[in-house]
Amino acid sequence: MLDESMFKKDLPDSDQGTSDLNRREATRNAVSVEVVLAWHFNPDQPVRYRSVDLSESGMRLRSSTPLLEGMTGTLRSVLPEGRKLDRSVMVVWSRPNGTSSGYEAGLRFF
Repeated sequence: MLDESMFKKDLPDSDQGTSDLNRREATRNAVSVEVVLAWHFNPDQPVRYRSVDLSESGMRLRSSTPLLEGMTGTLRSVLPEGRKLDRSVMVVWSRPNGTSSGYEAGLRFF
């Protein structure tokens, strides 16, 4: 089960300016659910991804294709719960998955 507070846009003032160092030290929760994203370049074509972990500032997911750094989109829902979300994200890194075929990508919430 995901902690809904991690998807909220309104963070306390102390969390608003999270630096890269603080982000990397943040607690990450292993989660394995499907998320639905709508990329801004094609908002009418939602795409499903498998999440790997989640923190207050973002999430890591698996993809069959590489995602380009800088891509932006909107996190729409979490499956199978069907919980609706409206959280903007940006791809901050993407690399081949070292243990299987496919790729992993890091998304930052904003």
